[in-house]
Amino acid sequence: MRTAFYTFSFLLCTLLSAIYPPSAAAAEGSFSPGQVILYQGKARISQKVDDAKAEGDSFNCTLLAISDISAAGEKTILAVRELVPAAEGGSPVASYDILDIGGKPGLKARATAMELDAAHQMVGIYLPLRLEMPSIKIQEKPSYEVLILNQIPVKIRCARKVDGNVSSISNTEKANFDFRGSKATLNKWKESYTSDKKTGAVNRIGINYEMSVSINGSMITLSLDCDLEAKEITTLGKKPALRKGLVAFRAASAAFAAMSPSTATRPWVDETGKLLDKSPWSALARAARTQLQGFVETFESDDAGKVLARILGKMAPDFTLADLKGRQVNFRKETAGKVTLLSFWGYG
Repeated sequence: MRTAFYTFSFLLCTLLSAIYPPSAAAAEGSFSPGQVILYQGKARISQKVDDAKAEGDSFNCTLLAISDISAAGEKTILAVRELVPAAEGGSPVASYDILDIGGKPGLKARATAMELDAAHQMVGIYLPLRLEMPSIKIQEKPSYEVLILNQIPVKIRCARKVDGNVSSISNTEKANFDFRGSKATLNKWKESYTSDKKTGAVNRIGINYEMSVSINGSMITLSLDCDLEAKEITTLGKKPALRKGLVAFRAASAAFAAMSPSTATRPWVDETGKLLDKSPWSALARAARTQLQGFVETFESDDAGKVLARILGKMAPDFTLADLKGRQVNFRKETAGKVTLLSFWGYG
């Protein structure tokens, strides 16, 4: 693999922060609490600079989806994604997302315990998260919002096709969008879903697209092809090892969310690995270890991270200051219930 490709991949990971959640299609009633679907397949991302030969990387992929009920009684889906480089010498990268279904069909939000590092971004770029065919409104010119690299929302004109138990969506025209200040074009987009005739569960998912963008005077064409097939559709009740491992994983996830030190979280992560490492559900254990490693590197390995760990999630201190017109403004009173950005300038 040439240096240029790794440079571009690193550029993508660096530029694309986790502002936008991974796209997740509607999860209908066929995906019921306690259901488990293990998807496996391959993904390839490649890029071509100007007229040079296209280069790329291939990965073996796992998408583990577990429908569950949260402690608050809400329907959620735990989605674990793992990438293993097809070439020798690469290390697996795993990540997980907790998706809130809410009272209506359709995944409304993602509540991952913590966004950490490039591992989450890398999995997001290489392995789209899809659980079911999205609904498209019937109108004169059907449109649909897709997420390029699982990060950048782009609205496309699309066509929907149903052939037996296979449904697909594809763009009918190119779409322009902004790629970090550069003009980019979505050339092709297609996603397809094959449903099991008996259960209604999606047992095959395909995501394929191509985009082009001009960066530093060079035209870069990036394409992604991902094909996943359901290798097992079961329930937690039939998989006691997974059920026990999930208990330990939940404890670890709660500890991450509470910003507990790694000494408190590590035993739960180790227990998850002990129960699942030699099972078909090992991606769940690796996702927990990835989260733990990211937590240690982010919040416990340097002084700035240690300070952030102490204040993250805590209530901001209250204060009262005069605004530009001399009016006394109380911070907590003025910002209650609002998302607030504080900018300190002219200090010192």
